[in-house]
Amino acid sequence: MPGLRRGNYLWGSPHSTSCPGKMWWLLLWGVLQACPTQGSVLLAQQLPQQLTSPRYPEPYLKGQESTTVIEAPKGYAVRLVFQEFDLEPSQDCEQDSVTITASGMDPQRFCGQHGSPLGNPPGQREFVSSGSSLQLTFCAPASSENKTTLLHKGFLALYQAVSKYPSQGCTLCP
Repeated sequence: MPGLRRGNYLWGSPHSTSCPGKMWWLLLWGVLQACPTQGSVLLAQQLPQQLTSPRYPEPYLKGQESTTVIEAPKGYAVRLVFQEFDLEPSQDCEQDSVTITASGMDPQRFCGQHGSPLGNPPGQREFVSSGSSLQLTFCAPASSENKTTLLHKGFLALYQAVSKYPSQGCTLCP
């Protein structure tokens, strides 16, 4: 088979010195492993969609941070509600936390679990952006202990685009 011959660029050994260009993917993999910060941009739709912490529903790992920006189409805001929330509790949420920011509202930081005396869980609160975007940052700083908590599974949230201008008895609407 021509695509699988021994000297093929794609299937050659990554340790080969015959072509230094073959090492690029190994270098890229190492960089991605060393930099646990991740980010993404999601487009909100009118039907609710899920957003979860890394590895959810399995316990999340320590030493990572991810930022997700949720954008809504023109004329819409972003609505976010947590369905499940289980982060390591700490005083003032200075350890593991979720921070929500959007234009028109102060950043809000949450941690802990529903019913926990320590921390600040979001409960069933609804977050609606005044603009067309909302940012959620999940942070689980590395600790001197094990990199996995084995206790806390993170969060599950639902987000969707909601009209900034709800219709009020529109009789000419299709």
